[in-house]
Formats: sequence, C-alpha cells, structure tokens
Amino acid sequence: MSFRNRLALFLVAMLVVVQALTAVFTYSTIRSSLVERGKNQLATATTTLMKQLDVLGQRVGDDVEVLSLDYALRKAVAEHDPATALSALRNHGDRVGATRMMLVELDGKVSADTGDRYVPGTAFPFPALVQTAASQAQGTALAVLDGRLYWIVAVPVRAPVPIAFIAACVPVDDELLNRLAALSSISQSMALATQTRDGWTVVAQTSGYVSGKVDWHAAVDGSGPVLSTDDNAGHVAMIARLTTAKSSPPVLAVFDYPLDQTLDSYRAVLRPMLLVLAGALLLALAVAFLISRSVSRPLELLAGAAKRIARGDYAPVPEVSGSDEVSELGSALDGMTKAVAERESALRNAIVSLEAARAEAVKANEAKSQFLSNMSHELRTPLNAIVGFSEMIHGQVFGPLGVARYAEYARHIYDSGVHLAAQFEQMFDLAHAESGKLELAHQPFAPGQLVYESVKTVSKAAEKAGVAIDIQGDFGVWPVVDGDAARLQRSFVNLIDNAIKFSHSGATVTIRGTRKGKQVKLVIADCGIGIKPEDLPVVLRPFHRGRRAFDGVHQGAGLGLPFARSIIEMHGGSLSIESEEGTGTIVTVILPVAATVEFAGAA
Repeated sequence: MSFRNRLALFLVAMLVVVQALTAVFTYSTIRSSLVERGKNQLATATTTLMKQLDVLGQRVGDDVEVLSLDYALRKAVAEHDPATALSALRNHGDRVGATRMMLVELDGKVSADTGDRYVPGTAFPFPALVQTAASQAQGTALAVLDGRLYWIVAVPVRAPVPIAFIAACVPVDDELLNRLAALSSISQSMALATQTRDGWTVVAQTSGYVSGKVDWHAAVDGSGPVLSTDDNAGHVAMIARLTTAKSSPPVLAVFDYPLDQTLDSYRAVLRPMLLVLAGALLLALAVAFLISRSVSRPLELLAGAAKRIARGDYAPVPEVSGSDEVSELGSALDGMTKAVAERESALRNAIVSLEAARAEAVKANEAKSQFLSNMSHELRTPLNAIVGFSEMIHGQVFGPLGVARYAEYARHIYDSGVHLAAQFEQMFDLAHAESGKLELAHQPFAPGQLVYESVKTVSKAAEKAGVAIDIQGDFGVWPVVDGDAARLQRSFVNLIDNAIKFSHSGATVTIRGTRKGKQVKLVIADCGIGIKPEDLPVVLRPFHRGRRAFDGVHQGAGLGLPFARSIIEMHGGSLSIESEEGTGTIVTVILPVAATVEFAGAA
C-alpha cells in the first residue's frame, strides 16, 4: 500500500475513533453525574426525614404537655383511678394525632393503655424515653411497638413534681410518608421496614414504591447508609438505618430515585449531537483525501532526496512549492550541513547559558534561605504574644471568664501557637543551617538522657496512635557528647515522632543504642508504611512530603528529617535511612564522643 493510501486510511480511522469516543464519553459522563447527584439527594433525604419526624415529635410533644396539665387526668393519677385516666387519654388521643396513649407510673409500669395491649402493671418497653422525659421534660424517639412503627413522645405529669408519664404513640404509616414525600423537592419513593421473626417487613411506604431486592443486613451491619445503583432498572437506591429508641427493633429507610426521567432529556440532546458528529465525519473524510493527495507527492520527492544524501550525493534538493511544513522540510534537508555547524555553536552557547543559570539558581537558593530566616524571625514575635495571652486567658489571670469553654478554647490557641512556634523555630534554624549561619551551643551533655527525654515527649502521641515504644540498650552509660543538647533533642523527637506517625496501630517502634570506639550509634526502626525507592533520595530535602502525606492522616511540614540531618551533621555525625515500602524504615544516627571528656575519663 502506497504512502498516500496509508495516510488517507490513517486519517479516516482516527476521525472515526475520535467521534465514537466523544459520543461514548459524553453519555457516560452525563450518566455518572446524574448517579452522583442522585446519591447526594438521597443522603439529604435521609437527614430531612429524620428532621421532619423530629419536628412532628416537637409538635406532638407540645400538645401532650398541654394534656399533662389536664386537671381530671392529674386527679385520676393522684387517686390511682386508671379508668378515668384512660378516658382522658382517649379523649385527647385524636386531638394530638396519636392512635395509642399510655400512662406510665413512676416505677416504669403501664397503668393505662388505650390500645388495650398492655395489662396494668406491665413494664413500659422503652424505659430510656421515660428517663429522658424525667430529666429533660420530654423524650421522643422512633420505635416499633407490637409490630407497628410509631413516633413516641413521653411527657411527665407534674403536680408539681412528676407523678406519672404520658406516652403518646403517633403512627408512622403510609399516609404520613406520603405527606412527608409531598414536602420534598426530590422525585422519589420511600419505605420503612423493621425486623420481625419472619425477616424484614415493610411497615410503611409511599404510593408508587415498588419493592425490589434489598440487602437489609448490609445497612444494619454497616456504619452508614448503603448506596446501590441498578443500571438495568435505571434507579439509585439508598438504605439507611434510622435512630430508634433503645430496646426497639431496628428500622431501615429505603429511598428510591429514578434516573430514566432525567436521562430522557439528555438523550434528546444526544441525538442531534450524533447527527452533527456524523456530518462532521463525512466532511472530514473528504478533507482527509485532499490532504493525503497534496502531502504525499512532495514527501515522495523529499524521500528520494534523502536517499541520495544517504549515498553521499549532496545535490540540491528539489524545490517544494508552498509555505507549509513539507516545504520547510525541503529547506531543512537542503541546509542540513550548515545546521550541523550551527548546532555545535549553539551547544557551546548553551553551556555558557547553563553556567549562568546555575549561578542564578545558587543566588535564588540563598535568597530563599534568607527569606525563610526573615519570615521565621518576623512571625515569632506575634506568635509569642498569641501564646502568652492565650496562656493568661486559660489561667484566668484577671478573673474568671464565666464560660468554661472559653478557657478550653484558649488552651487550644496556646497549643496551636506553641506548635506553630516550634515549626517556625525549625524553619529558622534550617534556613540558617543551609546558609552556614547557624551557631550551635558547645556544652558537654549525655546523649543517652536526651533519648529518654525525647521518648517521654512523644509518649502521648504514641499512646494516642496505639504504637508501643521498645527501648533496647542502656543509654544511661553512653559517654558525653559535646554540642547543642536542645537542638539535638529536637532532632531525636522528630525522628521518633516520624516513626510513630507512619506506623500502624498496634505496631512497635524500636530504639537501639550502641557504642563503637569514639562514636555512639542510635537506631530508630519501625514497621510502618515505608518509603518508595524513588523517594529515598529526596525525603531529606526541606518541605518534601511523600504522596501518602497528603491523605489527611500523616501531616507535617516536611521539616523534621531535613532539620535532624542538618543538626546531626553540624555535630560531626551522620544520618542514614534504609526503607522498603510496606515493610518499614530504619534511621541510623552516628555521633562522635567528645574528645576532651574521653581523655579526662581515660586519665
């Protein structure tokens, strides 16, 4: 097949594939967006249903509180007259919309029941509602009672102290669900189901609800709503467990959102779009043949010229008319020899430019370090004020605040300020270390004691993360090291804190210490998530954070390891990292022993 035909075939095939992929991608994107929107709307519907039921409970509760003030009822309760109390409850039941009313004594026994289900003296099945009503003047909850679903409101009868409780049971039935669905802006159907001896039974549903295959146990056992999409049926369904009274069987809400109605409008848009794509395809086919014809002939001439050049024939390349890429290719072949010399000259110029760029990069790095140093210095003063004033507010230096939560907030401000100040201090020291301006204190100290103090500093974080710390070796017999104890301890804290942060709950961080000659060796090993091989060369760079650090769990500014390495190297030591992804990380720190102290000890 000639080049001309291959080019035409390639253009046609490419256009067909592009048009087909465009149509499929457009439709799938529209459908996916509709499914996600349906899921969000159904999640909102679950919350709305519970709020509507809560509003219903508040309205019924207000009516029942009025009923609790009825003189005849209070007198019947005081005189232990269940017949009169039952009559009063029945008279007021229809008015508050409750199909069942019960009178519960202070001992939790039912003394009157308009449903004639409980014999006087029977224990009320939801004692937690009565306890809530006693402490908060009203208790409401969704509950299943005798196979029916009710919104139960418990209110104390006071004279003036509580002498009994009224439990009003408002039925949650088909009629109520239809009213709630009518108030919703989402076209959906819903049903409520509860668990019985024979399995799951739908106790209330809206009109138009069609029962399908529902995985009830997934919603009961899960920690949240269960969402499912049935592409064949064209709907999104969500099963959510509703909060019920203690001791009540579980209640699940099923919401169904149809997709077909919404997809119809999008399908109507797709049809004309496909017609336009088909017309564009036909036009593109004609243009493709014209392009292949106009391009192939000049390319054949240039291909012959390239073969002559390969054989050493540097005759002039046939001139190609026009101002397109093919004519430019002809000019490029004609000037190929001159281009080689020009490339060599350009290469020399590029080397000079790269040297200049490297010098600029060095200056930029110095400017960056100076900027970090200036920023850290400027921010420490206001941070000290924030920390100081928040500590004064928390300690209530000028008198009580009145609201205890203000002191708690002040403590949060103090803790955050101290953490931020520590970050700026590390940034300040790191910037000075990179620029060679950081000055260390030179005093003899015991590095083993720093290890114990560092472990004590991070012990709360380890306990919160569920990580154990295993210290191996007697750090107390380590010889003295000459240097800056405060900054070296902060380096140890950073290394141990990293090991805890990237370890799983239940894991153990091992800290080992040994001495060899005039050096002490500290090894911190964890069995956490590890580091990818390609990330090992860059984890010690300032502000570098691995991909996992952006998941909202492993947080940090990327200063811990660079700061630790800089401080340890300024002490004449070294820091090395060995890691394997999914297995863990081993950080090794080597520090020299102070020569003067070693000499004095030998004497």
